[in-house]
Amino acid sequence: MSESEKSGGNFERKLLIDPATGKLLPKGVWYRGPGQYQARKMVDGKRLRKTFASSALARRWLNEKRAEVDLGQFKDTSSVDRMPICQLVERYRDECMAHREADRTGHIPAVLDDPIVDVMVGKWTPADVRAFRDRMLADGYAPSTVVKRLNLLASIIQHAISEWDIHTVNHASGRVVKRPAGADKKRNRRLAGDTDDDDGKTEYDRLIDAVAGSCHPDDVWLVRWSIEQACRLSESLSLSWKDIDFERKTISLERVKNDKHRDELGPEKRPLTPGARRVLLKKLEHMPETPSQTDKVFNVGNEKSFSVRYGRMTKRAGLKNLTFHDLRHEATSRLARYLTNPLDLMRVTGHRDLKSLDRYYQPILEELADKIEEQERIVGMLYT
Repeated sequence: MSESEKSGGNFERKLLIDPATGKLLPKGVWYRGPGQYQARKMVDGKRLRKTFASSALARRWLNEKRAEVDLGQFKDTSSVDRMPICQLVERYRDECMAHREADRTGHIPAVLDDPIVDVMVGKWTPADVRAFRDRMLADGYAPSTVVKRLNLLASIIQHAISEWDIHTVNHASGRVVKRPAGADKKRNRRLAGDTDDDDGKTEYDRLIDAVAGSCHPDDVWLVRWSIEQACRLSESLSLSWKDIDFERKTISLERVKNDKHRDELGPEKRPLTPGARRVLLKKLEHMPETPSQTDKVFNVGNEKSFSVRYGRMTKRAGLKNLTFHDLRHEATSRLARYLTNPLDLMRVTGHRDLKSLDRYYQPILEELADKIEEQERIVGMLYT
């Protein structure tokens, strides 16, 4: 035997000895260097390799893989071990977020700028997600923004698992990583019903006066409509006159918050409330000529420009902390006085579940107390 063959044989024998214990390594485990024990297993003609810090960990991994193969539960994760999370985020952005402009141009870039996207899909842990959360909080982002981005990441991973057959664990799930406190703060801003001592007007009156003086005549009609119908701003701006059925008292919405719902079931139909119907009929009376079916109901420019203009008008009117979306809260709470069945109310407002509806229902407590008192009076009369 040549010297090279002898030296090669000695080297191979050394690879089979664990220098930490001096004993033979388990079958399928090779020593690669200090703290590097490589486990190898052949499955369906493909060799799987993984390196561990000790021979015990390598042997445990081999035993787990053998058990998975025997039970028919084996899933090859070698590809995700070399796949960074950024690949999933970018694919989700390109394939699934064409209709979500705010997330696609705002939250997705923020996620892609964080080091978490450089972690391999097969090797990330809850600690990586917690670090992502803590970095955002340290950078001064509001808890609600942090939660939105965590939930977005969790949605991306879950979609990859269910639709792209990516074998990983969704460590971004809210069941795994705790969300920051204070993110689910419920807004309760409504139009105050009491009059101002200076001008004797309610907040509703001051709001209507403010938007009535806008350079866009339809601003006031959009505000009055929103207080009556409880539509989202994007939904209202997407409406054409062909979407309004005065005879059947319905509206047809092609642009809804949940585009999956639209794609599966077509345009969403909602009841046209009596107040909203009166607003539209009065608007038609004020129009110089009858609009075509394809004309937009509200010509106020694009959504962003209207929002900026609305904010300036309410500020000049002294209406503090009143966003346009608060009008949806106002309308929902008003409609709840007539639609006591929450399922009926959801059909009008377009909320998907009772939890979402509850966030928008802001009753006036005095009215609830008066309602209870009135019911007690009626019950008392029945039994006397």
